[in-house]
Parts: sequence; C-alpha cells; structure tokens
Amino acid sequence: MTKWILLTLSALLAQVGPVSAETKAPAAAAPSDPNFKSATYGDWSFHCQTVGAAAQARKSCEVVQTVNLKDQTAPFAQIALGKPTAGDPLMATVVVPINVSFPSAVTITNIDKEVKSIDLSWRRCVPGGCFASVPLKEETLKQWRSRNDASGKVNFKNAAGQDVVMPMSFKGLSSALEALAKE
Repeated sequence: MTKWILLTLSALLAQVGPVSAETKAPAAAAPSDPNFKSATYGDWSFHCQTVGAAAQARKSCEVVQTVNLKDQTAPFAQIALGKPTAGDPLMATVVVPINVSFPSAVTITNIDKEVKSIDLSWRRCVPGGCFASVPLKEETLKQWRSRNDASGKVNFKNAAGQDVVMPMSFKGLSSALEALAKE
C-alpha cells in the first residue's frame, strides 16, 4: 500500500504550520503497463497494480486522497485505504510531513460529529514523511460510505506541539471502495 504514497510524497513539505488545504484525488499518470489500473471517484483515486513474477504475482491496490496546500504543486499529505496483503483487514494510513510531535496520534474526525473519530498510531518516519495507520472497523467504513461531503478532518501535532487540521472529503469514497472490493 505505501508504494503509491511514497512515490507521490517524495517532494513533501518539511515545515508544518497552520494548514489551508484542499483535498483531491491524486492525478494518476496513465502508464503503459497493462498490469496497472487507475480511476478517479470524486475526491478519491483507485490504484491497482499487479506486482511480482507471473508465478508469484499479487495485486497491490488502494484508494487515495491527496491534500495539497494552496498554491503548492507537491502533495502536503495523503490518506490511503487498502490491504497490505490479501486477507488483511482494510487499513487507513495517513502520511504527513516529518515535522511531527511524539508522543501523539493522528485522528480522523467529522465536523458534525456524526462519524465517530478514529485514532491512527504512528508506525514510522522516513525522509518522505511519517506514517500513521489503523485497521478500519466495519462500523467506521459504513459511516464513511454513507457520507458524500467534505466534512472530514485529519488532526495531528507538529513538532512545535501545534495542532494541524487538514480537510478530508468523503466525496466518491463509497464508489472507490466498491472498486477496491472488486480487486
């Protein structure tokens, strides 16, 4: 799952302060690889690629939303949903710039509090960003699928201990998750 995130986050901003951001599905290049699929559903993109030799080939699929800062071309952060390997639960992963505070957590909430918030645990930091993830419960997925608005928020603390709040859109998520389930 993190392959796509790492590819698109190579130019992450290193300084994190107050965020004025917009969410969108990442622009997907149309590679000539027949083992690659990509589609956009509202503010989410679906990516699926067959990796490995024919005898041991496996699919790596996820749905992704990118958060860009106003007037910046490089992604600020990404939210991804996918299964690291077949049989694993669906995971939510958020990647943010490396300027984060420990101990802390990433939280996904809803502006109107209809959707129960979830906490993601930090997993690792690499030069391209810090990763937080959590297995998604069916109740959370059901709530997220029922939304088609931009009422979500992703919260974390930067290294100075300041709260950073990013938007998260649910627009197109249900359709993107349907595409993911078919793979």
